[in-house]
Amino acid sequence: MDLDQITGQLIATVLVVIAMVVTRVMAARVITRANWDSLDTSRRWMVQSRNLIIGVGLLALVFVWAEELRVIGLSLVAVAVAVAISGQDVIRSALASIVGATSKVYSVGDRIIVGDVRGYVVDQKLVLTKLLEIGSGNVRTGRVISIPNSRLLTDPVVNETAGHKYILHSVKVPVRRDEWQRAQRILREAAEEASAPYVEGAKAQMDALAREHALPQPIVEPFVLAKPADADTVELTVRVPAEAQYVWRVENEILQAWLSSGAGEPGSTSSV
Repeated sequence: MDLDQITGQLIATVLVVIAMVVTRVMAARVITRANWDSLDTSRRWMVQSRNLIIGVGLLALVFVWAEELRVIGLSLVAVAVAVAISGQDVIRSALASIVGATSKVYSVGDRIIVGDVRGYVVDQKLVLTKLLEIGSGNVRTGRVISIPNSRLLTDPVVNETAGHKYILHSVKVPVRRDEWQRAQRILREAAEEASAPYVEGAKAQMDALAREHALPQPIVEPFVLAKPADADTVELTVRVPAEAQYVWRVENEILQAWLSSGAGEPGSTSSV
């Protein structure tokens, strides 16, 4: 093997790495200084640019070391077989990552549920996806959960935002049968007030989706459905439009209005 050739390849490798680092830094500066619609869009571009730079850099290194890789190719086959046997989870995760990227199951900024884990996607890598966890009451816990991408092939994945800003959120409230009409009125008024800033934006988004997929236009305005749960209880379902990132606030305002009304307490009235 020619020493000059190896020296040239090493120099080329160093230059490729330097180019990757410089490009990454410049791309990060451009992205952070740009005026994006939201932080989710900025974060999505950061992740995509990083993955693109790494991919192009690895491809360049393959070309630089093509001859050497060809020579050791047969040995790598044997190693690959051993790795395939011992590292099936890694292979499944990488495959799931490719499937997720090509089918656009989710992207950075989306709110998803994978099995029993729920959260906002903050990073996507070949093997892992990182979520900012959402706990009970639709409130962020502050914890970042890393889940293997292999779960995309085994667990159901629910994208609650699908890359869109607004969602239609439901809140269930059980009430006594003798006060369900009063409760329905209180919850409807609270829902209308809490969701007022989001109705027009949600309506525009839902109308666009309906036209794109040839679907009926959904009801966006807040409403309350009543369903008997048992002989003494009625379950009221409040459906409201909201921005995905503020859905916890809308839900809290509705429930606070209901609890502040004194409904359900001993001596509360059932008049409408």
